[in-house]
Amino acid sequence: MGSQQNIIASLEANIEQLLERYEFLQKENQILSNSNFVLQQTNKGLEDEISFYKEQLQVLKIAKTIGGSEGYKKDTKAKIDFLVAEIDQCIKELNT
Repeated sequence: MGSQQNIIASLEANIEQLLERYEFLQKENQILSNSNFVLQQTNKGLEDEISFYKEQLQVLKIAKTIGGSEGYKKDTKAKIDFLVAEIDQCIKELNT
């Protein structure tokens, strides 16, 4: 009977350790999930900021072209052609 009590005591100790480990891992998982969420929000904000600055760069390129700069004329012409093609496509879809 003594060996069965030792086995039971050992099992209880192991279960207690497993429960402690489980609780620790749950807390760690929650912390990591919160950190992941914060990082995702930060990443989205930075992506939005990059997009904003890309648009600003395009506006500046167009403004520079209109101002007479030779360097961006091809880019501006390509952009205008692209926009005209998009408008034509929209008109086609509206007509169908």
